[in-house]
Amino acid sequence: AATRDVETPEETQARYDDDRERHVVSRAADSPEQRSNRLVGQRTRQAATRAVETPEETQARYDDDRARHVVSRAADSPEQRSNRLAGQRRRQAASKAIEAPEQAQARRDEDRVRYVVSRADESPEKRRSRSEDQCRRQAASRAAQWAFMEGEAFRYDPTKSYDSHVQLCIGRIIDVCAHCEAYRWPGEAPGINYAEFYS
Repeated sequence: AATRDVETPEETQARYDDDRERHVVSRAADSPEQRSNRLVGQRTRQAATRAVETPEETQARYDDDRARHVVSRAADSPEQRSNRLAGQRRRQAASKAIEAPEQAQARRDEDRVRYVVSRADESPEKRRSRSEDQCRRQAASRAAQWAFMEGEAFRYDPTKSYDSHVQLCIGRIIDVCAHCEAYRWPGEAPGINYAEFYS
């Protein structure tokens, strides 16, 4: 500890880099059993440490974790980000799959509380930014859902079942016009003014 107190930032970073390299080499050589034992030991130590934390220490740890995540994610390549999110989704799905109903309810309750607290702490600028991000995501999602219809009106394919596509829901063309015998969708208004022709 005394040595670390007088470390320069460069020396601290070099020590972190050395530690990381050692961990990578050590973990690569782990057998599945060794990995499992190491993770169990790590979880036990973390639980023991966190059990005696003061609220201030817990908050400081959360702040440090957030700062590290921000730095780490900012350095992610698009591929790393995609892999990280895919791994996160898999872990969450696996975790939720083995939840008891009471655990699932407790998790949803905690999520709701976090959501309420997060919204209450938002500044007007952050709220506006979040709302704009959400609008952009929704617009991109809607555009992606309709990408299959891009330019379809100019290359109509009679072999495709447009009327039965789940996103179109236009029904079948079953009504016959009484004047020109053209097929129409139920409830479709006439396209021309028949009163002029039949008056």
